[in-house]
Amino acid sequence: MAMNLQGEEVARRMERLRQEMAHRSIDAFVLTDQSNFEYFTGYKSLFWTSKTRPFFAVIFANDSAAIAIASTAEARTVKQSAGMPASLRFEFYTGFIEAGLAKLLEVVTPKLPASPVIAVDYGNDHFGRGSLVLPQMWRSHSQKVEVIDGSATIWAVRMIKSELEIQLKRQAMKVATDAFFTCLETLKIGDTEEQFAVSLKREMLAQGAESIPWLPVRFGRSDMAYSLRPTQRKLAENDYIWVDIGCVREGYMSDVNRIAKAGRVTVEEQEAYGTIRRLTLDSLHSIRAGMTGGDAFRKCAELASATPFGAPAGAASRIGHGSGIDLTEPPSIMDSSDEVIKPGMILHIEPKYETELGVFQLEEVGVVRDAGIEMLTITAPEIFPTIRSCA
Repeated sequence: MAMNLQGEEVARRMERLRQEMAHRSIDAFVLTDQSNFEYFTGYKSLFWTSKTRPFFAVIFANDSAAIAIASTAEARTVKQSAGMPASLRFEFYTGFIEAGLAKLLEVVTPKLPASPVIAVDYGNDHFGRGSLVLPQMWRSHSQKVEVIDGSATIWAVRMIKSELEIQLKRQAMKVATDAFFTCLETLKIGDTEEQFAVSLKREMLAQGAESIPWLPVRFGRSDMAYSLRPTQRKLAENDYIWVDIGCVREGYMSDVNRIAKAGRVTVEEQEAYGTIRRLTLDSLHSIRAGMTGGDAFRKCAELASATPFGAPAGAASRIGHGSGIDLTEPPSIMDSSDEVIKPGMILHIEPKYETELGVFQLEEVGVVRDAGIEMLTITAPEIFPTIRSCA
C-alpha cells in the first residue's frame, strides 16, 4: 500500500527526531507515552485505555527502521490500520507488562552499540509507561548502558509544527468556537452546567470532533473552580458563562476559552471585556521569534500594567503555553521560562481576571511566523456575548 500523506508526515517526524538524537549523541529512543507513540509512529489504538498491555516504540539514530512493540491482541488492528511509515516494523508479545518489557529488550539489544545511550520519554509534560522498571531493566542488562531523560529531545521536535499540523489545529479550534456560539443560542435561564456541556459535546461531535476530553463549564460571577466537572448548578439571571473547550479533531486538540453573560451587559462590563480582549490580542501579537517565554510574559505584564486591572490572576504562574496533539505543551509563557520561541510554534495567550464584575478570560491562539503571529482562533467578538433570551 502506498504511504499516504499522514504516513509521509510521520516519516518526517521520525527523521527530525533522529537528527536531534544524533546531535545529542543518543543511540536509541524508547517511546512510552501515548502522545509520543502516536506522534512518531502514526499508529492509534483504543487499547491505551488498558494499562496492562503497554505499547513501546524504538527509534534508532543510525537506522531508518523503527520498531513498535505491542500485544498480540493488536495484530489484526495493525493490519487494518493506515497512516504509518513504511519503515515501521511491529513486534508482538503475549502477556502483560513483564512480557512487553522482555520483548523490548529482546528486539532492541542486538541493534545497540557496545556502550549505548538510551533516552526514555519520562520527564517534562510526559506520562511514560513502565515506571522505573524500564531504566532498571536496561542497567541490569549491561552496566555500560546510560539511560537518560529524553523529554528535551522530544520537545525540540514536537514544539515546531508542520503546515499540516497547523491546519489541523486551526480546524479543531474552529469546531470548538463554532460549537460554543451555536449552543449559546439555545442556552436558557434554568439550564444546568451539565446540560450545556452535553449540548456542546453533541455539537462538536456533529462537526467532526473525535472526543472531548477537556470541557469545564462554569456558571456564576466569582469563585469559579476552573477544573471542576460540570455540575447541576442552574444558570441564573446575570450569571457569567465560562467555558474552556478541548475537543480532538483528527488527532489535534483545541484549547479555547470563551465567555458570555446571561443578562444585559452593563457599560462597565463591556469596557472590562473590551480591555481584556485587547490585552490578550496585543500580548499575543507582541510575540516574536527569538524571544523567550519569559520575555513574552514580561511584555504581557507591561501591557497589563497600563490597564485598570493590573496583573492577571495566575495560580499556574503563566499566562500562556504551547499546544499540539495535547491540550497544553511547552513552551510556557511565564516569568521564569528561558525556552526560545521559534517559527512554527503554536502559542496560547489567556490572561484571566477575577474582577468585582465577574471572571474575564478570552484565550487566543496563533502560530509564530518569521514576520509575526498568524491567528489560529476565530477572534473573540468585540461585543460581550449574551444568550438569546437575555440579548
